[in-house]
Amino acid sequence: MDKMGIKVAAALLAAVATIGAGAPGPRAGADLQVQLSGLRSAKGTVYLCLSANPATYLKCKDDPSSVSRSIPAGSAGRLDLGAVKAGTYALLVVHDENRNGKLDMMFGIPREGFGFSNNPAMKPRAPKWEEIRFTMPATATVQQVRVRYVL
Repeated sequence: MDKMGIKVAAALLAAVATIGAGAPGPRAGADLQVQLSGLRSAKGTVYLCLSANPATYLKCKDDPSSVSRSIPAGSAGRLDLGAVKAGTYALLVVHDENRNGKLDMMFGIPREGFGFSNNPAMKPRAPKWEEIRFTMPATATVQQVRVRYVL
């Protein structure tokens, strides 16, 4: 396995290990919906995390202001995160097909799907905040996230 696979896998493994199914706290703002594409099956659970913190965007539990959701993959398509304050955010999505609560790996390469806001090109590292951040306007919006699979 190459360095790219190891670095991306490590970042995604840390991220999925910290994504919870918690409900968001009350927020004032505009409605944010996330449109998912590329799910290869209706099996398992899709985890989504919205973070406004550049220091912890890959570690949801370290960001007390993050919003996380988990839904059955069969009902994933468009997820409504509710009212979100205008600002700068990043989205992380993981498709846990076997519902074991972790991102399964093979030789350090993810065996399950993942995606980020802005759908950055895969590189030999986890995506940087600048590559996946987006600005949430004061009006309702939809973010498109493509779920990718390496294996």
